[in-house]
Amino acid sequence: MKEKCVGVIGASGWLGHPLCQALVGHGWRVIGFSRSAQEDGPVQWRVWSGEGSIDLSGLDAVINLAGESIDQRWTKTRKLAFRKSRVDLSGELSQSIAQSEVKVLLNASAIGIYGDRGDEELPEEAPVGEGYLAGLCRDWEAAVEVPDKVRVVFLRTGVVLGNGGGAWGRMKPIFNLGIGGRLGKGGQWMPWIHLRDEVRAIVHCLENDLAGPVNLVAPGVVTNREFTRAVGRVMKRPTIFPAPAFALKLLLGDFAEEGLLASTRVVPRVLEETGFSFRHPTIEGALADLVDS
Repeated sequence: MKEKCVGVIGASGWLGHPLCQALVGHGWRVIGFSRSAQEDGPVQWRVWSGEGSIDLSGLDAVINLAGESIDQRWTKTRKLAFRKSRVDLSGELSQSIAQSEVKVLLNASAIGIYGDRGDEELPEEAPVGEGYLAGLCRDWEAAVEVPDKVRVVFLRTGVVLGNGGGAWGRMKPIFNLGIGGRLGKGGQWMPWIHLRDEVRAIVHCLENDLAGPVNLVAPGVVTNREFTRAVGRVMKRPTIFPAPAFALKLLLGDFAEEGLLASTRVVPRVLEETGFSFRHPTIEGALADLVDS
């Protein structure tokens, strides 16, 4: 029997590393793509700059996790980097896939595609929202143009919570000092997912017959105020120092408006309907796991 083989773009990153380990555990031969040569246990490596054609020989599937970090002030230079690492890279990848034997593409996306929607519940079939971030995510997904024989999944990810990096890596020291608090008024919905469930959900999308957008968020969606209170209870720290909206906007500009203060009540309808079982469905359980580990 032919060994199943998957290529992972972004394999050396905070999410890519545990994903590759999980894929190996599921019996996949994993090819990691990096700008420079790497050595990482059972993962084999190929060099790709992110531009031009990519060597996809021997691959059955590709998981593209690439994307310049969006959680920073959005200058003109950074906006160009956001687009290049998402829209342009996905277009280049699509051209290479069209000339390969790849049958499945899992392409990163984000819940930012829904925009600021208040209390509206947002399953995968919800329309694209408004704003810069929604437009970027729309173009990101639209850049994927592959033959009909290729099954495509768009991984619309929320805030990933895990130790050693990501949003929790930045928040934990602040809350640990007892100087954390809600963002703005705190009423905005804050879709999140535990890193372990994020990895498991990606493997689920790869190994099951899913196609189209999939919301990678936990079912226990909470507001930022509820999240902040949960952190305080789990860490046994006060959370009485809110970050005023005006200060966030002054410091982070449009990212504060669309990334931190926007309300997106996203639900994981496709994952639940296809039998995915969350190990960390509630925010307190997820935070307790992260604090204890």
